[in-house]
Amino acid sequence: METIGSLVDKLVTVDLKIYHTEDIAHDPLSRLEEVGEAKLKINSLNNQRNDLIEEIDALVASSITEGIPPKVWKQHKDYGKK
Repeated sequence: METIGSLVDKLVTVDLKIYHTEDIAHDPLSRLEEVGEAKLKINSLNNQRNDLIEEIDALVASSITEGIPPKVWKQHKDYGKK
């Protein structure tokens, strides 16, 4: 089962792929073929992004309507200690 966290993780990954692919699409040194491929990839990634956002929205809505509280764990941060 997907969690909100796992879906957000996937969303961040897709957003980063879009960001880097847009660099290729807008690079004046990119060949026309590369720009075309990048734009097709961006279109596909945007579809994935929209699907993930819909999944997150549905999961949040079902958690609210079913009264399922989010799990909260104690943070175990070891960095910054001297």
